[in-house]
Amino acid sequence: KKAIIDPSLFKYKVQPIKKELYEAVIVKASQLSRRKHLFSRDRLKLFLKQHCEPHDGVIKTKATSIAKYNLAEQNFSYFFPDDPPTFIFSPASRRRGRPPKRASTSLEDEITAKQSTQGNKSKVAREKTRFQKQKE
Repeated sequence: KKAIIDPSLFKYKVQPIKKELYEAVIVKASQLSRRKHLFSRDRLKLFLKQHCEPHDGVIKTKATSIAKYNLAEQNFSYFFPDDPPTFIFSPASRRRGRPPKRASTSLEDEITAKQSTQGNKSKVAREKTRFQKQKE
């Protein structure tokens, strides 16, 4: 396995947005930073929505983004100097989201007590026994 390269040794070619006014400059890693609050969760979500789409449970880059940024011509080593990561396969979860919250037993007892005082004793008793059977 290759030794990991120290990130501080990298130099970056910074290309200006307005190429007619400025020229590209090569800078050290220590000279690069971004302003506070420039990168946020909302902006990341927007970026993913604009450039990615799900295919069979896998998030893939949209064809328009691949063509626009010439990503088909690049490979992992173009962006990252180290070896590509090896990911351990994990089967997809069948559950979607969180399970619904159940009322606590103390809350259920309060509800049945209120209902029983209203004169629905037989209906409340049936519901309570049905609920206890479901728990078992």
